[in-house]
Amino acid sequence: MLQSIANLFEDRPKTFVLDNGLEVIHQQNSDHPLVSVQAWIKTGSIHEQDQLGSGLSHFLEHMLFKGTGKRKSGQIAADVQAFGGEVNAYTSFDRTVYYIDGPAESLENILDILSDQTLNASLPWEEVEKEREVILREIDMTLDDPDRRVSRALFSLAFRESPLQHPVIGIRSLFERVTRDNLVHYYSERYQPNNMVLVVCGDFDPDRLQDQVETTFGNYPRGCLRPVMVANEPGQLARRESRLFGDFGIVRGLMAFKSQSLRHHNAPALDLLAAILGSGHSGRFRQHLREELELVHGASASIWNPYDPGLFIFQYQADPDKAHAAEAAIEAFLKEIAESGFTHEDLEKARRFAVVSEIHSRKTVSGLAGRLGVLATIIGDLDYPKRYFQSIQDVSLEQLRELAASLFDQHTMSLSVLCPDSMQATGKRTSNTQSTSNFEEKQFANGARLFWQVDRKLPRTWLRFAACGGPSHERASQRGVTNLMATLLNRDTKSRSARQIAQDLESRGGFMMESAGSNTFSLALEVMPEDQAHGVALMNDALANPAFLEKTLEREKACQVALIKEIQDDILDYGRMRLRHHFFGQHPFASHPYGSVESVENLSRNAVAGIHGSLLRGQNAVMVAAGDFDEAEILPRMESFLSALPDGAPEKCLDIPFLPAASGIIHEHMDRQQSVVFQAYPDVGICHEHHMVAQLLDEILSDMSGALFKSVREDQSLAYFVGAARMLAPELGCFYLYAGTHPDSSERVLQSFENEILRLRCGEITPEEIESARTRLCVANRFSLQTPSNRATKLSLNALFGRPPMAWLDYEERLGAVTKDDLVQFAVEHFDPDKCLRLVITPN
Repeated sequence: MLQSIANLFEDRPKTFVLDNGLEVIHQQNSDHPLVSVQAWIKTGSIHEQDQLGSGLSHFLEHMLFKGTGKRKSGQIAADVQAFGGEVNAYTSFDRTVYYIDGPAESLENILDILSDQTLNASLPWEEVEKEREVILREIDMTLDDPDRRVSRALFSLAFRESPLQHPVIGIRSLFERVTRDNLVHYYSERYQPNNMVLVVCGDFDPDRLQDQVETTFGNYPRGCLRPVMVANEPGQLARRESRLFGDFGIVRGLMAFKSQSLRHHNAPALDLLAAILGSGHSGRFRQHLREELELVHGASASIWNPYDPGLFIFQYQADPDKAHAAEAAIEAFLKEIAESGFTHEDLEKARRFAVVSEIHSRKTVSGLAGRLGVLATIIGDLDYPKRYFQSIQDVSLEQLRELAASLFDQHTMSLSVLCPDSMQATGKRTSNTQSTSNFEEKQFANGARLFWQVDRKLPRTWLRFAACGGPSHERASQRGVTNLMATLLNRDTKSRSARQIAQDLESRGGFMMESAGSNTFSLALEVMPEDQAHGVALMNDALANPAFLEKTLEREKACQVALIKEIQDDILDYGRMRLRHHFFGQHPFASHPYGSVESVENLSRNAVAGIHGSLLRGQNAVMVAAGDFDEAEILPRMESFLSALPDGAPEKCLDIPFLPAASGIIHEHMDRQQSVVFQAYPDVGICHEHHMVAQLLDEILSDMSGALFKSVREDQSLAYFVGAARMLAPELGCFYLYAGTHPDSSERVLQSFENEILRLRCGEITPEEIESARTRLCVANRFSLQTPSNRATKLSLNALFGRPPMAWLDYEERLGAVTKDDLVQFAVEHFDPDKCLRLVITPN
């Protein structure tokens, strides 16, 4: 122990406990004829149970100045002022403290007032509403205080389960609902002598003190205390951020890391670390950020750890144009000290700072009483200072460095920042793609195209190969072969087994996935950036050297047949399959991309190899790289594969038949309880200039608050599901309405469909439903562009269909240009009653 403060602990505080459970801690100091008496109630905002977050403890603290069984409202303060004393109180997360400082000769009077105030409060109902208004103003003041706002945001961010997330003063909406009954119940439950610690410091007669306390606090009986369950805070697994904007001139930031509590053996070392980084003007954090880099106006570091977990907090204030640089500099600073550590001078300065802090806490009788209250109620050990100062002597430089390295994990940081409005993005965005760079493109002599976009926000590399395929590229006897081929691409190659490939990828946290639809097929791969070269090699091998093993072929054929049967078991999916068959007639698009049971069962290895050779051609190949990757590392490997593809484009059926192939109404039967009805019309294809007009109409008809849904579902209760959808090829399509209904209601549903189509053709579309549908599509487009993988998928499809690869850039602008007249004209032209096919699937 440092000799300079050894004498501070020679006079140990004394304790006694009354029969009613009140614990009394006292320490005499006759240097001045003054006393400080503090009543520490072991209850605070974390103990409010079913009123959690309401500020009940703080409200009660105010009310305890509003009268008792012996004193009317305002008399407590008047009685204290009469003998020249001071009275006040404060509420924290786990305690509420009432204290009176006054002349030594008024000790008995102080004990009488304090016991009356804390254990005999009357909580007059007429004062409750008055005080509520006072506290509401206090809440507003807290919200107006920038420093308190950013602090409040930090605690809400750092604590997700613990009640520490709620402000002590309460959340306004919850506070407004607190009643006098709530206050009375909470008071009777928590304000008991056996839930209190009384601290007395100053000039008093120790031999008389117990009798004096007995005649005041001893008059109140022990109460029954029910245990209060306080939720533990789980470990933080990821970085959290909160940025608030308002009418402020500077940026205020709080960067916090979870720490151990005061009771943990690391607490002395944490205090030393805080002193090294944040004490005075010479704290290393302030020196580096403010004096050396000149990025901030103020900077401090501190430890707040009365509970478990606590927070190690870095605070800074900066100009808006330097705020982001300051954040980056703080993170770099913390990383650097975790690696380089500290000096002997740093450590000795921090030890001296601890000594000075202990001395300052004992300068006055009130300060000493507060220190003893913390030792008794928070730490639970009055001898803690002795052990504490021995511990800080034992802390080594390496221990401090290791503590900093473990504590300042930037992946588990909580960052709360209060920013001026000028830092917030302004103006209406036309798309959500402004934060990422455009894709770059390279086209090869054989027609193959390579696109790439580096986006390092997530440490993940996405690769995607896509090509046209599906029924329009297949022979009539080989429907479903594109889907089977795509599946086999993700199985065995000539040099690796499917099991080896899967094990290799998944052991590295990667995976490869195939897909096939009505018009295209693709192979996609995801890997960590460090495995990007290996991932490209696996993908190139899968595309260029598939084995198409007979055993694997037969297994996957059986699975594809099972998928077809699964579709046929669901009445809605079966109905869509039959609608496709009737609507497109002899056109290949009449076939489902999975094919039929018969066609798939007859597929051979030669058929699969044939479609592979037919579709993997330069003019039919698009490859995309997105995410976090090294361009120099993987682009040459992708170029090598693409440039080696044979020239040309695959054969395709380009005939556009008269649609629908059948019109009128068709009934088919299925052994089910419900009926499914479809009403279909010819549509434009994906590449048509009016594709977006049809997309907007589709959204209008699919709106769950729209006219069609309201008529069929809400007003008539005819169907459980109802909506619209499209089946599209590049050059043709089918636009249909559908619903699931009772067999007896099929005709009524179809009549409702007809009414809705007539409404559209007559131009009875409201501006509100158009704008609502437009908004939903715009927002959906933004959501779809959040990840590099989704952007890669969209780009590959756009490129294959001959549209601008990044068509999403002006999507909202193009959608906004669609008018009501466009919608009506489309409905008149395409929703022609003479070109309507109705299909009803009913029970046998």
